[in-house]
Amino acid sequence: MKIINKAFSILELFLDHGSELALDDISRLSGLNKPTARRIALALVECGYLRQPKKRGKYSLGMKFLDFSGFIKMNNNVLRITAPHLMDLKQQVNESVTIALWDGTKTALCQSFLADHPLTVVPDEGTRLVLHATSVGKAILAELTDGELNRYVDNHLAQYTPNTITDINDLKKHLMIVKQEGVAFDDEEYDAGIRGIAAPLKNGEGNVVGSVGILGPTVRLTRARVRECVPVIKKSALDISRELGYSGE
Repeated sequence: MKIINKAFSILELFLDHGSELALDDISRLSGLNKPTARRIALALVECGYLRQPKKRGKYSLGMKFLDFSGFIKMNNNVLRITAPHLMDLKQQVNESVTIALWDGTKTALCQSFLADHPLTVVPDEGTRLVLHATSVGKAILAELTDGELNRYVDNHLAQYTPNTITDINDLKKHLMIVKQEGVAFDDEEYDAGIRGIAAPLKNGEGNVVGSVGILGPTVRLTRARVRECVPVIKKSALDISRELGYSGE
């Protein structure tokens, strides 16, 4: 049995045999010898998937699972709201459109509709976003405080194309403009030949929870066409945010 399977078999014991288990229980129920069970359990504690409040005490599921459950619940609730708006946006611009969700620590593309063209951009749903080089990522970053931005963006910003912003100070200046305009642009900053435009999504507390974006090949999504999409993407983002409880402009 591979080590990852052993780790999951230990985690699943807590679903079937109670919220707290001693090492002897874990070893007996999983069929693993005690040294192996202890080594895996301690690794899971270190990663936050198990807790062991007292040394040599019982184990229980860790707080890391709250991160997953919160993100899943947010996804389900938000995506039910965003789907009709996203489809409407796609019909208006006839380019690929996508929703990225932010849970305070990470961002992922969670919902997309593709353009009706032979040549189209296919967003990779479920993947973690490169925040500093994508329009949907920058729309989110622009809503963070300076402290939050420093926490989630490395000082070394990876370069993907010649257009990628790789200096943290340049990025902060750029994000100030994004914040003022209410939209973010990706001018071939992550993938050559692809442009994007995005606007932030906010909840009832006025906090950013994600962004909505338009993606397309540069042969169709010219800089002039991107500018034409500004009022469309801003309206779509505001309409979605209104349904999430946002009352601002």
